[in-house]
Amino acid sequence: MATLTGLGSGSGLELETWVTALVNAEKGPLTQVTAQKTATQSKISAYGTLKSALSTFQTTISSLATASKFNLQTATSSDTSLFTATATGSATVGNYSINVTQLAQAHKIASSGFSSTNAVIGSGTLEISFGEYNSTTNTFSVNGSKTGATITIDSSNNTLAGVRDAINSANAGVTASIVNDGSTNGARLVVTSKETGASSSVKISVTDSDGNSSDASGLSQLAYDPTSTAGAGKNMTQSQAATNALLTVDGISVTKSSNTITDAIQGVTLNLLKVGTGTATNLNVATDTDGIVKNVQAFVDAYNALDTTIRNLTNFNATDSTKSGVLLGDSGARSISTQMKSIFTQTIDGTSTYSTLSQIGVGFQRDGKLALDSTKLKTALETNFSDISKLFGASGTTTDALTAYGGSSTATKAGTYAVTVTQLATQGTMVGGGAPNLTITAGSNDKVTFSIDGKDYSITLAAGTYASTQALADQVQQQLVSAGSLAQIGVDGGGALKITSPSYGSDSRITLNGGNGASDLFGSATSTTGVNVAGSINGVAATGTGQSLKGATGDDSEGLFVKILGGSTGSRGTITFSKGFASQLNEVTTNLLSDDGLLATRTDGLNSSITRLTKQEEALNDRLDAIEKRYRAQFSALDTLVASMKTTSSYLTQQLAQLSANS
Repeated sequence: MATLTGLGSGSGLELETWVTALVNAEKGPLTQVTAQKTATQSKISAYGTLKSALSTFQTTISSLATASKFNLQTATSSDTSLFTATATGSATVGNYSINVTQLAQAHKIASSGFSSTNAVIGSGTLEISFGEYNSTTNTFSVNGSKTGATITIDSSNNTLAGVRDAINSANAGVTASIVNDGSTNGARLVVTSKETGASSSVKISVTDSDGNSSDASGLSQLAYDPTSTAGAGKNMTQSQAATNALLTVDGISVTKSSNTITDAIQGVTLNLLKVGTGTATNLNVATDTDGIVKNVQAFVDAYNALDTTIRNLTNFNATDSTKSGVLLGDSGARSISTQMKSIFTQTIDGTSTYSTLSQIGVGFQRDGKLALDSTKLKTALETNFSDISKLFGASGTTTDALTAYGGSSTATKAGTYAVTVTQLATQGTMVGGGAPNLTITAGSNDKVTFSIDGKDYSITLAAGTYASTQALADQVQQQLVSAGSLAQIGVDGGGALKITSPSYGSDSRITLNGGNGASDLFGSATSTTGVNVAGSINGVAATGTGQSLKGATGDDSEGLFVKILGGSTGSRGTITFSKGFASQLNEVTTNLLSDDGLLATRTDGLNSSITRLTKQEEALNDRLDAIEKRYRAQFSALDTLVASMKTTSSYLTQQLAQLSANS
């Protein structure tokens, strides 16, 4: 039998075409599944677009969800060459009369001249400390809150340049530089305090290896004790005095150590630049209307951009359905749109004048877009400035001056809640067993270690005999600050040293761990652990941590923090909590974008559908392959049979023709 080279090649029939047609006829279910898969993939892509739009929306809204974005103020100086100012939003609007009579300056002292930067000065130690010099009493009061340093000068750094570099490397609160005045011995070491103010005056004590630590030779050339005399400990020259900033605010004298003043006028930061001529300069604090309008417009624009994306994905085209949105009729997209719009129909509790956006000029138009009537908003700002911020951000207002809003959670509901305190928070303390030994000797009783709020600190006190327990306390304070602790050190009524933790609550505790000076300074010290504040919010027992009460789980006040800053036990008034539109939209968007939010759930479901449809495609393709194979086998047999019959027919035809020819 001859080998057939292709389906139909033996029979001459269009068998290949027949097989293709029959297989195509079986593809209906596969075509349907493929179309479903393509549509599902389009939805996944559409949800990706929606997620991107929601993320962009959240970025904008989250930045507008704080009251501070709508609580803006301007602070304008009538002469910006004298001072500039900024306002935080909590300042009292109005005009203030400012008269700057002196700027704060950093203390600056200079050495005598040397031949060059390579001139050898001497060796020993430089001890840099800070304080305030009183020229009337010729006394120097140590500033315990500022940390100095002790710097070793030896053969490796005993030149003028070496001393400069050693001071700068010590991070001692000063900078050192070399100024050359051009004369033969004109190279001078200049030491400048890093901070301004009279209490940041520099004192340099020298231990000179030549045995004389106060004369004007060797390393003691760099000694500077303002209470001493030139050539006997006051061997550098003051080139700029340490001064405080002096000014008047509405006629009230103000003295500050810095030219940046944050606490002279509540909510206003002053930046002093120059001494005035004696005539007061006006400072105007006003509501920053333009800034607030800009932020409200950003709120409107952010929503409209998201709305446009949702509309494009869900639109219906009556004339050409292929142009309808991919998420037309999709329950997930519809739910997102509904959640967003439902927020705008709410009223905000806890405000006194405005409770809806329409009251301040924000409303929906006929096309479904938000629009801002800036004129109406500006009028609203003039009427009740504080309510504008409450319309957008989360905020809390307390009726007791020593209580404050500390934050909230997504579970906190708007409302007014009573606050009751049954126990005030306290700080941990440690009090020495008696008056301390005021004589500190290096290597003998100069080291003490503490544990403050769970962290260990080790300090080394400067050797010497301290004039009083307070002077010793100042030294302990200085060393603890240097070690990084904010604990406060003082003297109790019995004359013992007392350390107070910077924190409040049950984690606030101080213990004396040891050190060769522990006994001399504190003896049998008594430590008292702090206690947490206790009380209730909304009549339900709250959780106290430090000075904060937290609303109970399950109560409307859940997650609401109220700080109890002092006062007494008993009723402490109320806190009114409101959650503005931006805050609510931010919460909704956060939930939608979370790992278990609607977007993730919907996308996971669609991806599961893709997996299922892919498996169906594979099964249907396998079935089609089997069908085609069966058709081909059947038609191949037919082809062979027809070819055989044609061969037999041809043979018989030839035989009959030959018989006819021979008859």
